[in-house]
Amino acid sequence: MTINSDGIFKDWGERVDYSPVNGRKGKNIRSGKNADSKPEKPSGPATREKLARTTKRVPEVMVKITGGGKNMKHIEASIEYISRDGEIEIEDENGDLHQGLDGVKDVRDAWARGRIGIPEEGQKRKEAFNIILSMPPGTDRESVKDSARAFAAAQFRNHQYVFASHEDERHPHVHLIVKAVAHDGIRLNPRKADLQLWRVRFAEQLRERGIEANATPRRARGVIKKAEKQAVHNIDLEFEQGKRDSPSLITKARKQAAEQEVKTDKRRNNPIQDNFSAARKGVEKVYGQIARTLSKGDTEDKALALQIVDFVKQMPPVVTKHQQLVDDLRATEARKKAVKTNEVEQGRAEPRDERTR
Repeated sequence: MTINSDGIFKDWGERVDYSPVNGRKGKNIRSGKNADSKPEKPSGPATREKLARTTKRVPEVMVKITGGGKNMKHIEASIEYISRDGEIEIEDENGDLHQGLDGVKDVRDAWARGRIGIPEEGQKRKEAFNIILSMPPGTDRESVKDSARAFAAAQFRNHQYVFASHEDERHPHVHLIVKAVAHDGIRLNPRKADLQLWRVRFAEQLRERGIEANATPRRARGVIKKAEKQAVHNIDLEFEQGKRDSPSLITKARKQAAEQEVKTDKRRNNPIQDNFSAARKGVEKVYGQIARTLSKGDTEDKALALQIVDFVKQMPPVVTKHQQLVDDLRATEARKKAVKTNEVEQGRAEPRDERTR
C-alpha cells in the first residue's frame, strides 16, 4: 500500500518547490485599491506528482518577460516584430486572426481606442508586457501554440493581448504581448512569484494536451546559476558575432575579477558561493527525508525513492559563474603549460637522437 506521506511532500513543496512569498499585487488605477494576487499551493497528491515529474527530469517550461512598450509606438513595433512585419498571422484575445501590416494596424488601433488609453509617445511606465512561452526542441509545435492560447485566455482574460507562434527556431515558442491595464482598471505588476505561477499554469495546459511538462524553481532541480538578463545576453551575443567591439560591462567585470584571482592565486571571499552551498545542503536534506520515508512503502513508493536518490546524485555542481570562470582560466593555463613543457622536452630530445644516429 502506498505510504501516507502528505506531510513530507508538503515540506518539499514549501521548502524546495514553490515560494511562500506572494507576487506583488497589481494596482487598480481607477479605485486605487490593490488587486488580490495569491499563488496557489497544491495538495499532497499533486505535490507528489510534481516531485515525480521533477526527479524524472520532465522538460521544464520557460516563461519569460523580455520587455514591454511604454507607448503606442513601442507597442506597435513589438507587434510588427512578432508578426515578422506582417508575414506571420497574429491572434488576439477574441480569437480573431490578423494578417499583414494592415492587421498589425488594426490591433494597434484597437488598443489605442481601448477603455484605458495608451499614450502615443512618452516613457512614463510600461503599457504592455512582452512575454515568451517556450518548450525544448522536439515538442509538438501545435500543442505549444494551443497551450499558449489557453494559458493567455485564462490568465489574461480581462486584458487585450495578441500572440504569434514562431517556427523558424529549434525551440517551439510563442510571443505574447499583453496590455498592462485590464478592462477593469487593474494594472499588471508581475514579479518573480507571478512568473513562477505563470509557468505552473502553462505547464498544466501542456499536460492537458498530452505533453510532458513541469514548472519548478531552479533550487528544486539543484540549479544555482540564473539565466543571463536578456540585455546582457544580447550584447554578449553581438560581441561574439563581431558586431560589437567589447562584451557587456557585466561580462567584462566578471572576467577581470576571475583573471585577478588566477594571477594572484588568492581566493576571493565569495559569500554567494557559501550561501549556495548551504542552500544545496538544505535541498538535499529534504530529498533525503522523502526518500527514506518512501523506502518503507510499497513498490511504487520504493521506485520513487530510488528515482529521488539518483536525481540528487546527478545534480549539477554548486559552482558560481565567478568560480566557473576561475576554473576555466586555470584549466586553460594548465593546458598551455603542458604544451610548452612538451615542446621543451621534445626540443631537448632531438639533439640526443641526432647524436645516437
